[in-house]
Amino acid sequence: MAEIQKLPVMLIQPSPMNPRKTFDDAKLEELAQNIEEQGLLQPITVRKISDEETHIDEETGEVVSIEPRYEIVCGERRFRAWNLLVNKSSKYNEIPCIIREMTDEQAFDAMITENLQRQDVDPVEEAIAFSLLLENGSPVEDIAVRFGKSIRFVQDRVKLKGLIPELIEMLRKDLIPISGAMLLAKLDADAQKEFLEDEIDKEEGATLSDIKDYLDDLFCVINKAQFFEEDNFSDNIPSCSGCINNTANHGCLFYEMKGTEQKCTNRECFAKKQAEYVKYRVIKETDNLVKKGEPLTFGKSVIVIGQQNSWDSNKEKQAKADAIQLYNDMGFEVVTEKVFDHECWYDEKDERIKEKLDNNEIYRCIEVLNYDRPYFKVSHYYLKKSSKANCPASKQIESQNIQQQMQRNKEIVIEKATETMRKWADEITDYSSKADDMTLNEQVIFDVLVIKSCGYKFLNSLCPEGEFDMVKYVTEHPQDRMKWYREFIRYKLSESAVTYNKHLQECQNMLFREQYPAKYKEMSDKLNEAYQKKDERLKAKLKELENEQQ
Repeated sequence: MAEIQKLPVMLIQPSPMNPRKTFDDAKLEELAQNIEEQGLLQPITVRKISDEETHIDEETGEVVSIEPRYEIVCGERRFRAWNLLVNKSSKYNEIPCIIREMTDEQAFDAMITENLQRQDVDPVEEAIAFSLLLENGSPVEDIAVRFGKSIRFVQDRVKLKGLIPELIEMLRKDLIPISGAMLLAKLDADAQKEFLEDEIDKEEGATLSDIKDYLDDLFCVINKAQFFEEDNFSDNIPSCSGCINNTANHGCLFYEMKGTEQKCTNRECFAKKQAEYVKYRVIKETDNLVKKGEPLTFGKSVIVIGQQNSWDSNKEKQAKADAIQLYNDMGFEVVTEKVFDHECWYDEKDERIKEKLDNNEIYRCIEVLNYDRPYFKVSHYYLKKSSKANCPASKQIESQNIQQQMQRNKEIVIEKATETMRKWADEITDYSSKADDMTLNEQVIFDVLVIKSCGYKFLNSLCPEGEFDMVKYVTEHPQDRMKWYREFIRYKLSESAVTYNKHLQECQNMLFREQYPAKYKEMSDKLNEAYQKKDERLKAKLKELENEQQ
């Protein structure tokens, strides 16, 4: 059994080889509390990375020793939690450790094993770990057997490395499912960025169904398109069954493309056909649709489109505006879903739908968009509670619709003004050369920009309830200005970009040398001692080589 020793925490450092890069702050706090109450139930495992060394201090002539350094092999999470307690009591200055002699390869292998055997292993870190094992020469079959996974599981996890950083972060926050993430990882970076910017809400995420719909459209999968069952719905639209752009018609020449799906190689034609099919389905509903300018009469159907939102992508906003214009020009009334209370989720064929329609509880609607793409769907919406069930025409619905249009008109004015001024800001050349002092408005603007750059934790501390009026906050709390300025400095100097920027590194030195001189001096002394010793040793070796050459 390995001997457990207590080592000073200052002599221990995390390993850069550790594939685990994310640690939940809340869970670390919880673990630290458990350690404080129960002690460290399992020591961390370390390996020695430098031996004890001695040298003579040139000024005092005393023999100075440098203690050996250790690197964490297993237990970095426990080590981080332990460090949260260091300032509470001197008893936490040392941590129980198991010291093992390990080569880099053995240590790396142990780290990978510990991380992959965790119950809460991050799928992205799992992907990185499997990839590192593969890069180090381990066959995928051996990895699968070793960790009790299927070969397919290992291969699928490795694919996650192909995700862009923004989607990796969404996966870690459970905003997209792993199964969907693996599909997205097969796309190039541009297609992933398009999905991120145009297809999903970054706060709510996306379902597997959302991702599959995007991929079906991206790759123009014919046999999953809405028009597939009615391929010949129009004499003016080419049939896909015999089209040269259908990969299913390429025969052996493009056998590797054929697969089990029919795909269209003419994306423009595919998109046009889907748009025309939606129009075709709407026209089939003509007799039952509310005409432009008519009230919404019970027993009829109405075209409904999602309201314009400030968070919509430009592509989605344009799609909504174009759809409204198109169906208005065709003579149909178009409303937003906000004129109703909420959607009824029963299937169209459910008997309860007919009962609610008969009782004037819900209204039959025709949706013509799915995000920014044409898509035909029949849905049902509950009326506002104030609507009169027996009224032949819901004036309240019409009133709501008008109010929505009025609100949208205001939003359009704001959006156009914002875009105009954004261009001004991009084009003006004389503003930064103004020599006069900042105006009060400029100071407020600057402060808002600083606060927005301080990170979500700081913003939450200012307003735990969620989004708040930053301009109002800055105006009403000028006494807190130094607080957010210093938080901005702290946050920026803690980012990983500092590692690669010499100017920010100099700023780090300036801050800690001035604000935390004792801590800075302790670090500097230790690093200088280690540097001087290594430098002297290298100089000695260099001199030996020079002597041998003479």
